[in-house]
Amino acid sequence: MIETTDGLIPLVDRWVEGWALSRGAARHRDGDAWRVDVAAATRAVERIVARPTPDELTRLVDETTAPDVWLSVVGPLDDVARATLARLDAVTHAERMMTSRVSARPLPAGVIVDGDGDDDDDGDGRVVHVRVEVDGVVAARGQAAVVGEDVVFDRIATEPDFRRRGLGSRVMAGLEHGAAARGATTGLLFASVDGRRLYESLGWREVAELGTWRGRGLPG
Repeated sequence: MIETTDGLIPLVDRWVEGWALSRGAARHRDGDAWRVDVAAATRAVERIVARPTPDELTRLVDETTAPDVWLSVVGPLDDVARATLARLDAVTHAERMMTSRVSARPLPAGVIVDGDGDDDDDGDGRVVHVRVEVDGVVAARGQAAVVGEDVVFDRIATEPDFRRRGLGSRVMAGLEHGAAARGATTGLLFASVDGRRLYESLGWREVAELGTWRGRGLPG
């Protein structure tokens, strides 16, 4: 069950801060939205907004002009919002924002944690990287960025040949271990359809629906 609350906007603000730290990306306020300079292969810029007004959503859609400019909207959409967003191409339509309590737990066997020191290059030790190797091959991995008492889980992935072995759960446990050691108590993430099954099995709850769109013009 989706448990959208009145605190959704500040919750998304906290997620953006951690996600930008995880990706090493600059973030800027853009009206009611956040602009994150992702500089990834899939997109150059992503704007994230929670519960935008009709006028603000129209402005953001107007400025989403190229395929490498993405717009993510968190929260329920009415018919007016859907009609406005129909001017863009959908990237995802059934993702969810999720949250969970984070607590100290033992590091699972075989889970390798990188970035354990405070002198690494990822946010002064605030970004934890975890991987699981099978016969010397990286089979699953993930990372998480700690900002205050929040930790944003990011890039959780298992290689196709190693799926259905519980490796995703081990990655999540390793990240929670590292995040709790850094003082985190609340986990936040944006979950894909496939990812939701894993997170729900680990006790995460859905906070709000999430969709992402991109522009239709040519970049540049």
